[in-house]
Formats: sequence, structure tokens, C-alpha cells
Amino acid sequence: MSDQVFSAYCLERYVLGELPAEEAGEVGRAAAAEPRVRAALEGLEASNRDILARYPAAVFKAGLLARLEGERETASAGSRRKLWVALASATALVLAVVLAVPRIKELSKARTVGAGDDQTLVKGELRLDLSKTQLLVYRKSGDEAETLGDGNAAEAGALLQLAYVAAAEPYGVILSIDGGGGVTRHFPAEEGGSTVLSLNKKSLLPNAIELDDAPGFERFFLVTSERPIDVGAVLARAAELAKDPAAARRSELDLPAGLSQRSVLILKGEGSR
Repeated sequence: MSDQVFSAYCLERYVLGELPAEEAGEVGRAAAAEPRVRAALEGLEASNRDILARYPAAVFKAGLLARLEGERETASAGSRRKLWVALASATALVLAVVLAVPRIKELSKARTVGAGDDQTLVKGELRLDLSKTQLLVYRKSGDEAETLGDGNAAEAGALLQLAYVAAAEPYGVILSIDGGGGVTRHFPAEEGGSTVLSLNKKSLLPNAIELDDAPGFERFFLVTSERPIDVGAVLARAAELAKDPAAARRSELDLPAGLSQRSVLILKGEGSR
């Protein structure tokens, strides 16, 4: 089973118990043998729990039906039956989307520090290639957020939001090095936390970052692997690189075999000139 590949749709149907018994058995056996399949299923289950916590089905349905009732009362007698047929179909469709397809929830939003569930629209973001592992950096600008590319500038005090897309490798660490030699761990958020990534979706980190006044730059790294990552070892390599700001600005982390890396350099202050 090591060479078997399952689509995201197939894995979602497995989590929801919608696969035929034979296909479900294949996914179950693959999950038992393959960490990447197991990690993908865990990511989908976590996404399901998150959606249900945010949008409880009973509350969502009650609010929608109350709204539909108001519209029904304003309709003419001749059109009520058609209205209710259409609204009943819409209700079923919306509930199916909320409860059955967690991967299509709105992910093109950026959360900001202290904003709770408030979200900010991403300005001009193109459709992401979810088959490509990538690190994304957004900057809050008014009521929107804009994508920052490698080498773009941002001022001290700017609010940045990090996100990632993991296409295949199910484990990862996100960190940053600044021009003053500092190293910051962004994912996992807690020391000793899990390095499991959600696969084939854009995943926002839960907290935004206020860019400090360390000179020159802030460089963000996404390190991924087929196997669980020793976070301390990766941070130690980052600390070595951070000792030389010129190298930290352009060189890669000296990582063991089996670890991949991507980075986004954000320039600030004198470093942006």
C-alpha cells in the first residue's frame, strides 16, 4: 500500500463514513501503514470538529429557518409553495456544505491578534495550487490583507499572518530569523506541540505577528518532512544561521537529510532599501 494515493475527496468521504465497504477498507489499511495517510485523516477530522464548533447544526438551522419564515410571510399565497420548495432545497444544500465538506470552508481570510473570530479579506489573492507545498505571508491593510512575496518590504509594527499549504509531507515546523539574530518558533505554537500538518489545504496559523523593530529583515521558514520533526534540532540549526545576518538573509538552513525547506524574506527599515 505504500505507493497508493488517495484523493482529498476520497479521504473526506472516508471520514464521513460515505465510502463503500471495499474502498473504506483500503483507506483504513493504508492509514494503519502510512503516516502521511493517517496525518491527512487526522487533519480532516480536526477540520470537522472546528467547523461544528463554529457552526453548530441546530443553531445554524434554527437561524436560517427563522429567516425563511419571515420571507414566507411576505410572499403572496400563490407563490408560497414555490418559495418553500426552493428554500427547503437551499436549506438542505447549505447544511450539507457546512456539515459534510469541511475543506471548502472560507480559508482566504486572515485572523489578526486579539480579533477573536474576526477575519480579514485577502486582497487580490489568486487561486492557490494545493498540490504545491508553500509558505504564505499576509500583511493586514485596513479591512483587508495583502500577500507579501519574497523580498517585499514591511515596516515595524505591521501585522503579519502566516499560512501554509502542505502537499505531501505531513510534518512541519515554521520559524523566523530576524536581522538582529533572533529566532522565533511559530509552529507548533507550544513547546513540545505536534508537528502534524493539514494536507492539501491552506491552513492559517491561529495568531498574527506584530513585526518588531529588529533591523534589516525577518525571514520565515517552513521546514517539512515525511516523519515527525525534532523541533529543537531545527531551531538549533536556525540559531546557527542567525549568527551571521548576511547569511541568514540569503542562505538555507543546514538541515539533516529528509527535511525540506521553503522561505519568505520580508525586508524592513534599512534592509528594504
